[in-house]
Amino acid sequence: MTLHKAMRVLRALRDAEIGGLQAGEIARATKSHRVTVHRLLNALDEEGLVERDDTRRYHLGPQAWLLGMAANRRFDLKALAGEAIERIEATTHDTTYLLRRVGDDVFCVARRDGTYPIKSLLMEVGWSYPLGVGGGGLAVLAALPEAEQKAILERVRGRLETYPKVSFARIRTLLADARRHGYAFWPALISEAFVVAVPILDRDGRPLGALSCAAIKERLGQKRRRQVAVLLQAEAEGIRQRMGGAKRGAR
Repeated sequence: MTLHKAMRVLRALRDAEIGGLQAGEIARATKSHRVTVHRLLNALDEEGLVERDDTRRYHLGPQAWLLGMAANRRFDLKALAGEAIERIEATTHDTTYLLRRVGDDVFCVARRDGTYPIKSLLMEVGWSYPLGVGGGGLAVLAALPEAEQKAILERVRGRLETYPKVSFARIRTLLADARRHGYAFWPALISEAFVVAVPILDRDGRPLGALSCAAIKERLGQKRRRQVAVLLQAEAEGIRQRMGGAKRGAR
């Protein structure tokens, strides 16, 4: 469908650095024909969803920003969880992340850098990972029904080539561990950081996002790993309680 193709273009621009992408780069990123990409870019430009700069590079346009702001009014996870990630960082002294689920991805919506001298910085605010990748992505995926997990993994399988150490089989093993332990543990497959994460659930038990804590290997041995997980779980439950009337999560 044309809408699906257009969404692939918008996601490619979303994931691009601030310098944007040329049409050929978008075609490669979306595995689409250049003619199709040019047609979609022209239509999206007319609607203000993308814009082209003087160097012929494309960026998300003002209407994309306005739509994002309008969607954020429905459920502002950062406002509900801001104090929680501050408390986690104050207790652990390690870097804490708040992630929100959007479709098959998790996005970093807030980060608190730890005071421990050796930092574990995995994500900038606004960066994303596919579900199953990273501590937060793994925690969200583990909180979904098994059939839904399998369907999502099939959809994101082709995107795993971006992460050389992250195989489909490795994700399935980590997923089984997360279900068994009640929290996700990510063993430095993207950077040098180890991560503990738990899902943030809505009133219906659906994962809206995740809380995660990242540190060097020496600070996340098995004993402290469990202690950090208990802290994250308590804060995640507090966030769920503060949601009040929120009935449905981000899809």
